[in-house]
Parts: sequence; C-alpha cells; structure tokens
Amino acid sequence: MEALPEDRAVTGNPVGHMNVVALTTASPSPMIHMSFAPRLRWRIQRHHAVRELEVPITGAEAPYRVIAPADPDAVLDQTARAFARHEAAKAAEGAQHSQAHAQHGSTGLVGATSSGGWHMPYWATPWASGLAVAEAVVAEPGSVAGARVMELGCGLGITAMALVRAGARLTVVDCWGETLAFCRYNALRAGAQNPPHGAGNRAGTIRTRLADWRTDPGRDALIAGGPYDLVVAADVLYEPEDIPILFALLPRLVGPAGAVWLAEPGRTTSRKFVQETDDAGWIRDTATVTRDPWPADAGRATVRLHRYTGIGSASAEVRTPSPLSHHHPTPPDLYVRSSQSPPDLHASLPRPHTA
Repeated sequence: MEALPEDRAVTGNPVGHMNVVALTTASPSPMIHMSFAPRLRWRIQRHHAVRELEVPITGAEAPYRVIAPADPDAVLDQTARAFARHEAAKAAEGAQHSQAHAQHGSTGLVGATSSGGWHMPYWATPWASGLAVAEAVVAEPGSVAGARVMELGCGLGITAMALVRAGARLTVVDCWGETLAFCRYNALRAGAQNPPHGAGNRAGTIRTRLADWRTDPGRDALIAGGPYDLVVAADVLYEPEDIPILFALLPRLVGPAGAVWLAEPGRTTSRKFVQETDDAGWIRDTATVTRDPWPADAGRATVRLHRYTGIGSASAEVRTPSPLSHHHPTPPDLYVRSSQSPPDLHASLPRPHTA
C-alpha cells in the first residue's frame, strides 16, 4: 500500500491492510500542513470505506462519534482470502519437493494450520464488553484520572475514548495496525492529545503499541513498558491456549498497587480464566451488566466486569504457558508479529504540524 510521501514503510502489507509507517524528513509533502487527525483519517480512507456511528454510553453527556469500516464482513473476508493465498503458496512450495504431490496436486487451499494461529480481525465492529468498560469509566472517572493505563486489544477505540476523556495516560495495544489507526483517530476526535514526541504520557493522551501479547517478543515489549496503574482487557480470551499466557502476563504488567479490569461476555474460555484466577487466590470484584440490545448493533449480552487488585506482586503465581507453535507461523502480511520489535506507533506516524 502506498504511504504518505514523507513516510517509509516499516511493515509491508501486500494483502491490502494499512501499512505501519515511520516519519522521515527527506520528502516534504503538502499533507504535512494538515493536523494529525485529518491526516490519519485520510490514510484510513485510502484503504477502507468508513461509516459514522453514534454510540450512546450510559452516563456520557452525548453519544460517542466513532468511525468504523463500512463493511466489517469485508475485513474478515480479506483476511480469509489472504490466508487461502498463503496456504496455496505453501502447497505449491511443497510440491516442488514432492514428486507425488506434483503429480496429484493439492485439493485444498486451507491446511491444518487453519485451526489455530490466525488472529481474525474482529475489531471492525463495536463489542458489548468494550462498551461495558466505557460505561464503568464514565461512571467512575476518578478511578483512572492521571493513571497510567494500558488497554490490551483496543478495537475501534470506544473504551479508549472514555479513558482519555477521564484523564488517563493511555497506551493501547493491538496486533493489527489498522485497529490502532481507527482507535487513535476516534480517541483524538474525542479530545485525546498526542504526547510530545519522546516524552512520557500526560493526562488525556494516547499512545499506540503494535504488539501481540500471545508471543514472547510481544510480551517482553509490553512488560518493558510497565508497570501500569491499570490494565484493561475487553473480550480478549478466545482460545484455551490464551489462558496461561494472560494469567502469567497480567501480574507483570501492573505494579503492586495496580489493578486489572477484565470484561467478558461469558465465553467458555473466559469462564475458565476467571476460575483459574479464583483458584490462585486473586482478589476480584465483579459487576454484571446486561443490555438487550447493546447500542451500535453490539448484540444482546451479559457482560461481567472483573476488577482485580493486588495481583502485581510476587504472591501471584506465574505459570509457564503451554507451547504455542501454531501462533508463530502466521504470515507477517496478515498480522504483525512482535518478533519485529515494533516501535511505539506514536513514533511511527507523522507528528501533528505546529505552526
């Protein structure tokens, strides 16, 4: 994908996902005179048709204005097509080393690895768990004001919008560069500020981090940026293999006085994770919120918001995650692997123009 003239690609993305770009100063562009948010939207709309959503958040003065892909299913379809191309290429490569394969061919595009290791892009539509966290932040802004907060898996940024409006010093993390772009734009439009380049977060600011917490390099990068006062995760547990990884990671992201807010809609994997934390003696307070339906077509769901405290200490058991070899072969053109040691995306995108 073509980047802005003053940019250079850090992560190529030939299947059509937005590139992550880093600022260079070699080639000035007329775009440099635009403020950051309009330039970011310009880049988003180069790759996605967008729709405007108004998302009512209980307790907020007005609905949140959010942009999202106009066709969320198209985002999923694009990934599925790219996966099929990848599997076809693997099959063709294998055929060169197997005469029998060359003679009889391959009947399928999707191989055994389709059962795991591919993080599907479910970020393109609002989800009930993210809305529930946003409601909790709006109800208790003092609990995050001035706090150093990390959000694992940011979606379209609805939770991030609530956090920055409440005065959090926010870092959002995702393994999809596109997600970070939508989240950042929506948060900026909600009043978030870009922190000064190279400076620490200030109240109401947002930084973006391109990393996958399911990989060793991704976890190392996130831990190196801690500790945080609060870690927020909304509907991030889908596979059983994620349970020991998140269980071991969370205590290493927060300080001794830090907290974790985990929102989940009752998936089997989420329930098993909560049971693991109970068995380990983690202290939690749980609130249950039901909407029928949730706004913005987020469906009908009962969300449980678990607030953990006191886990960022040596008393928290750290388990060795089970082997996850199937997470690592994921092609880099579909999602960014943290083994690339991605930088803070704030440093990867052009800074706002100042007069």
